[in-house]
Amino acid sequence: MYINNHTINLLRILACLMVIFMHAPLPSEQANGLFLSSLSYLTAPCIGLFFMVSGYLLLPIKDSTESFLRQRLGKVMGPTLFWSIFYIAANFIKGNCQGTLMKELISILFSAQGNPVLWFMYTLIGLYLLAPIISRWITNASQKEMEFYLGLWGISLCYSILSSFLCINQGNTGILYYFTGYAGYFILGSYLKKYPERISFKCIVPLMVIAILAPVVCKMAEIKVDFYEVFWYLSIFVVIQCVFWFQTITKLQLKISHQVETMLTRISNLSFGIYLIHIFIMRYILWEWDFIQNMDGYIIQTITTGGLTFILSTLCCYLISLLPFSQYIIGFKNKKYYKS
Repeated sequence: MYINNHTINLLRILACLMVIFMHAPLPSEQANGLFLSSLSYLTAPCIGLFFMVSGYLLLPIKDSTESFLRQRLGKVMGPTLFWSIFYIAANFIKGNCQGTLMKELISILFSAQGNPVLWFMYTLIGLYLLAPIISRWITNASQKEMEFYLGLWGISLCYSILSSFLCINQGNTGILYYFTGYAGYFILGSYLKKYPERISFKCIVPLMVIAILAPVVCKMAEIKVDFYEVFWYLSIFVVIQCVFWFQTITKLQLKISHQVETMLTRISNLSFGIYLIHIFIMRYILWEWDFIQNMDGYIIQTITTGGLTFILSTLCCYLISLLPFSQYIIGFKNKKYYKS
């Protein structure tokens, strides 16, 4: 089944909103613990949705390996370098440097520097490097073969639960070590493109209910678990949420006006930049405003911060897109003003 453009745009925008609202709460002694944990859990599908959309769009790749890598790496490496240096400079100005400047600059080649949010870029680059290899397998793989891989990945996602009563080797000598990680989301997106009807609403809705209730049950039953292992990005419960949102939005097949579709496309094209800039807008600017800090109501404060962050990030990225070399900053160039 072909997913139309505005569906892809909606998925990207949803993922953007999730990641922004996840990061929006200000550090506070009056923070609502239930609200924070609920917000974190319900927005955790953001990363998986980003990778699933990439897998849907890119796999199997149609270009040569050289052409694919040149295009995809060219899109992400420039912005990664720019924002790494940008955040390192911002930390230096604010006096928040974690180490020596030279060490941080050289380390950009190997890991996120300047701000932890940049980890996503390195994982994405790794998936792009892996794409030509798994693409050949996906081209020839049967439905059962893809489900076999995803099944093993699914078992690895349950390790945090199974390790409560079993001895499991989760290290690099573990039996499923090579089936772990974010590549599963990448392949899952491609699988849902080839077999969209395989996961029906009759199946995913009850699973979504279980996923939502799981942390509630743990809390009420006083079951002590590590939240960031059992209910985080590489958790079976978060994958269920990702599939639910992916299938729900793709099945809606909304009929929208040309004006709305144009707006969604513009925001979607800027989603890469919105992800990269939102932390700066939020934590270096909005968190410092007296208007935000003195706002009554922690939930209202969080919603206001998230909403303003999304609006300002989108506006900033749109203005950047008008610059001649914007593709090296936000991974997108507004072709309305500049020829390719």
